Formats: sequence, C-alpha cells, structure tokens
Amino acid sequence: MPPANYKTVFQANYKPRLDFYSRMYEIAAALPDYPDWMTNGLAITLQNLDDWCSVTLGHSSFMYIREIQKENPKNGDKKRIQKMLDVFTPALQVENMQRVGLRCWFLSPVEMSFDQLVEVISKKFLVDNKEIREGICPETTDVAYAVHFIDNTFKVQLRVGPMRKEEIEMQFVPNRNVNVPVKKRTLPPEELFEEMPDVSLLMDIDVSRTDVKSKDIYAIFEEGLKLHERLADNIAKYVFSVKA
Repeated sequence: MPPANYKTVFQANYKPRLDFYSRMYEIAAALPDYPDWMTNGLAITLQNLDDWCSVTLGHSSFMYIREIQKENPKNGDKKRIQKMLDVFTPALQVENMQRVGLRCWFLSPVEMSFDQLVEVISKKFLVDNKEIREGICPETTDVAYAVHFIDNTFKVQLRVGPMRKEEIEMQFVPNRNVNVPVKKRTLPPEELFEEMPDVSLLMDIDVSRTDVKSKDIYAIFEEGLKLHERLADNIAKYVFSVKA
C-alpha cells in the first residue's frame, strides 16, 4: 500500500506590485469553495474548515495548505490547486514566478514498535555501524535521514524518520486557528489526532523550482506531485525491504 499524503503546502512567490492591494479582495472573491475568510489588511486567507484547508493571497505570494488529513480524492489537493491557479495566475498579471514550491508530508503506518522502526531506519540509512556505535552514538533512541539534492532541475529537501502519534503536532505544525474546525481547535493532541497511526514512517518532502513562467506553473505543480509520489513510494519500499 503506497504512503498516504497527510499534509500539503503549495506556494508561489513573485515580485510585489503596488497595484495589488486595490485588487486583492476582488481576486480572492473569485475563488469558489472557501466559505470563510479572514484578513489583516495586507493579505487575505480563504478557509474551508470542513476540509481543513485554506488559501492565502498576499502581495508577494499565494499559498495553499491542507492540514493533517488524508487527501480526499473527490475534492483533493490537485483540484483545489488547479482552481486557485486558474483564478490567481491571470488576475495577478505576473509573467514570472520567482519560486514555486510543493511540500508534502507522507505517512506509512507500521505494526512494529517505535524502537523497532528506529532500528530498521538506522540500518537502512547506514547510521548504525561499529565506528558510530564506538565513537559517536552507542545506542540510538531516535533517528532521521535528511538530504538535499537536485532531481530534474527540482531542488529537493527530504527528511525521513520514525514518528509516534504524540509527535504529530510537533512534526506537522498545524495552524489550528486557520485550518482546523472551530469546535476542534482547542482539543488536546491525543483527541484531535486520535485517528492517526500510533507509529509510522514519516516522509517530509519539499520540491521547488525558481524563475518559473506563470503559464507553466500548473505543469510544474503536476511534475512536482509525481516526484513526491515516486520518492515516497520508493522510500517506503526501500525501508521495508520491498524491491523498488
């Protein structure tokens, strides 16, 4: 079973323009499916609390966030981001994006204990050997593999590690006031995340490109999404000893 995407952040950055503020509310109002909103006068955030997601439009960037729920394929990230781009890209009249980035948090639940998963990851990512045990770390209680690299002109920042349910708030850093339904915002983590797996393999993947033509932004998003899915699937297969 492939890893599930539990959180998505998509952001596009562009050079600020002086005429933005006179058009901000008009542009935001054209985006459907976000019944609630909030603003500080400098940016506007559209909210869909039922789906734990929001879109923020500011003078130098726009951003989509879906918080800590498995993606709903009927009304998922891809559809929402496409709608956002269909509205924002022509309305902003920006030819080039300075940066386009997509970050996703994937989880693969496991039946083993947290300590057992730590041992597996330590061996798979070569952080457990005689020299390390004797000279640096005699006994591993937690571990993470972090690496930056280039894949088909995408800059990739990747972090892999074991995660307990009680670490979810720290690892995912949810914005309760913006994306979590009002009735659930003040719940303690053990209640808010009670349906999350007790122990899982966490894959935090961030891919980005710079100097992007606005007309190409959705194609780049789709390409980045495929890269996410490929990396998450290959990491899970590697860690759990299934031949990729």
